[in-house]
Amino acid sequence: MSRTGTSRRSFIALVLTAPAATLAQAPTAWKPQRPVELMVGAAPGGSIDLTARLIQRVLDERKLVGVQTVVVNRAGAGQGLAWAQMIERSKSVPAIAMGGPNLVSNPVTGLHPIDHTQVTTLAVLFDDYMAIAVRADSPIRSMREAIDRLRRDPGALSIGVAPSLGSGAHTGGVVALRAGGVDVKNARFVVYKSAGEAILAVLAGDLDMAVGTVANFPPHLQSGRVRLVAVTSGQRLGGAMAHVPTLREQGIDGVYTNWRSVIGPRSMPREQVAFWEEALGAVVKTEEWQRDLERNFWTGNVLIGEAAARYVDEQARQFRDIYSVLGKNAP
Repeated sequence: MSRTGTSRRSFIALVLTAPAATLAQAPTAWKPQRPVELMVGAAPGGSIDLTARLIQRVLDERKLVGVQTVVVNRAGAGQGLAWAQMIERSKSVPAIAMGGPNLVSNPVTGLHPIDHTQVTTLAVLFDDYMAIAVRADSPIRSMREAIDRLRRDPGALSIGVAPSLGSGAHTGGVVALRAGGVDVKNARFVVYKSAGEAILAVLAGDLDMAVGTVANFPPHLQSGRVRLVAVTSGQRLGGAMAHVPTLREQGIDGVYTNWRSVIGPRSMPREQVAFWEEALGAVVKTEEWQRDLERNFWTGNVLIGEAAARYVDEQARQFRDIYSVLGKNAP
């Protein structure tokens, strides 16, 4: 699922070229008077948690909020438990939360009823793409070869995903297979608790392939034990991923991003929304933010306010379309 549009790019350019000081110092009618709680729907150490702690660090070190920011981890139900806690806590303290594709997938997959219409999207921050891996000695040399085999027999290859059906890894795999003309209803996806476990299963020969966020794979590439056959980005990534072809380069017209966002409660007053739009606009301009984007192979693509809300609405439509093909076998 990709984003396009000249108006969006123009808006992004406007945000990213504005001086951070201007964004931080723009007058607003509201500022938090108590420590801000930033809810994370995952355990410490994962990609979502790392993003939240980077935001926390920049907000605090740059004094963009004026009070302390506290990261609160509440894993479960496709991040839904954290969002429910954010909504409840916001009645008494300043509270925001990390968001992402689960805001549009949870109602379809049944993980949790809270969706993007029940929160306020303050900003979409970046794209986190998926990579598809095989063992280094696998006879599968490319995603094109895998697709050709799966078109003949959708269950011919086992594909590991984590942490659930409907997750970013699973959706990325569905997008790749569907774009290649595979009968995804009969594809053999195997669920693991984490991307690390799925990768280890590939290394052990228990799986043919694994799908996970790109940042999971560099250590295994350095050891020479895995080979990446595709990334789900629209164009090649940099650094250690520069040699990995996109799906489109292999004649498979699929793009999928595990985008990252920050959300507030649906009832958030407009002056609070404006404050967070300005603060997050300042965060994404900092050197710390840019370094982490590069280190984690994240692609910065900032949308603020209404542009972000429109993007998430479109993502919801595309997700429903993607999973409509699974029919009764949808997660």
